[in-house]
Amino acid sequence: MIANIWTLCGEADAGNELPYWETMNRYLKRLKPACLQKVQTQLVRHLLRSRAFEAARVRGRYWQILIDGTQLYRSRNSLDERSLYCIHNKGTANEYRENYYYVLEAKLVLHSGMIVSLLSEFVENEEGGEAEKQDCERKACWRLMERLKEEFPRLPICLSADSLYACKGWFQRCEQSHWKYILRFKEGSIPSIGEEYQSLKGCQKNRRENKEDGWWYDFVTGVEYEGNKLQVLEYEPKRASKEAPAFLFLTNLPLQHTNAQETAELGRRRWKMENEGFNTQKRQGYNLEHPYSKDYEALKNHYYLIQIGHMIASWIFP
Repeated sequence: MIANIWTLCGEADAGNELPYWETMNRYLKRLKPACLQKVQTQLVRHLLRSRAFEAARVRGRYWQILIDGTQLYRSRNSLDERSLYCIHNKGTANEYRENYYYVLEAKLVLHSGMIVSLLSEFVENEEGGEAEKQDCERKACWRLMERLKEEFPRLPICLSADSLYACKGWFQRCEQSHWKYILRFKEGSIPSIGEEYQSLKGCQKNRRENKEDGWWYDFVTGVEYEGNKLQVLEYEPKRASKEAPAFLFLTNLPLQHTNAQETAELGRRRWKMENEGFNTQKRQGYNLEHPYSKDYEALKNHYYLIQIGHMIASWIFP
């Protein structure tokens, strides 16, 4: 596989044998990470053009892309200057600093049990300050969305992400790119939307429930926020524990009773990114959190190789 990737990058002949570990690391230090990212997107384009996964499209049109981030290697020891850090137990005798690498991912849903990495955006500390989750992740997300538009300008997309991105910047970028979205929502993140939902749901009366199967949903349409119109969807699936609150989503997809439950289930797919994406890569042999190299550029390349390898394994062993 490595030899084929080298060929795609224009760096080596396909006949090269798998190098020793040290040799591979020396090579990955010199290889531009954008090269492996390009291989990754080329593979995804091939999958899309094969038309083998057309049934995965949301409402028969949109490709669902999940956005989430994860920590890679972390240590109390010094890392690359671009690594992030946070302070634990501030102001106590047990205070300590932890350094870590962090990456934001856009993963494409090909069917309910298969998601593959589409684009990666490393969150890098350029100013030497402590990492602040909203600033770091949102800024990286805006870069990721810009790259997604450049790489796939005509792809009909439906984005799914957590409540961190429920903000004016997200809504505007999606509208400008003509993308759909299904966002997890916490009423406290945008209080005005939560208040309007609570006031309108009694008027619109869209609640439906299935007592036999134990699920219900409710939604309101036409909620306005900063010039954007969106729908709020609340959903309680069938589950063993009733203590957890119902799921809330924001979406610009049209909602009606024939598609409300399906839309909520699509919104819940983001957990697959953790369970079938990151956790698989961390726990099932890929060792995603292992420091494969002390060189930051080589570490990025190892990360891309893991994404490519996981993608290929998903095709062979679905």
